[in-house]
Amino acid sequence: SLPEILRPPVALWFERLADQQDQLPDEVVAPVTRLVACSEFAAKVLLREIPWFLESVSSFSSVDGDEIDRFVEAIANSDADIAAVKSNLRRFRNRTLLRILWREVQQTADLDETLQQLSLLADRLLDAATRYAEKQLQPRFGRMRNSSGGIVSFVILGMGKLGGRELNFSSDIDLIFCYSEDGNSDGSRTLSAQEYFERLSRLVIALI
Repeated sequence: SLPEILRPPVALWFERLADQQDQLPDEVVAPVTRLVACSEFAAKVLLREIPWFLESVSSFSSVDGDEIDRFVEAIANSDADIAAVKSNLRRFRNRTLLRILWREVQQTADLDETLQQLSLLADRLLDAATRYAEKQLQPRFGRMRNSSGGIVSFVILGMGKLGGRELNFSSDIDLIFCYSEDGNSDGSRTLSAQEYFERLSRLVIALI
């Protein structure tokens, strides 16, 4: 039932899957075919993540918001190096996008849910990256404090589609990094608020 133009790339995808000696259960062959036909990104992620996909696809019929929260907490408290955290963020992003795409293509999610889920994913992964980045700066620079000793807040503003909770699959995220007031860090090496939050912003960008 695929349009003629989509048959060769889908057939090639199944050949690559066979080269990995992986098999799809009969009940997911048709929906996987539709997904691979609709999204080159999904096709690539599926080939890399087939064991995880086969283990998890039965849960794709619902959205587990707690799973994202658990992942954010794990990243925020991680002692792994930056390269490992970047890899973990990218892998979780790709798996979650695959889940969202699956629900969209199988028509188990409406447009509002898809936009909300994409926006939530970007928002929560930014939170994870920021909290991990802050943890990386603290041993040397400490926390940023104002003249009264209070913590200076760091805020990331999502502009455009992210700010409107209407992020789609092809959207970039437009961000503004802000801090609430001037101050100095309380670590062994003191930085001004501008210096500290510039370092923090660059690390967040590198992570995502």
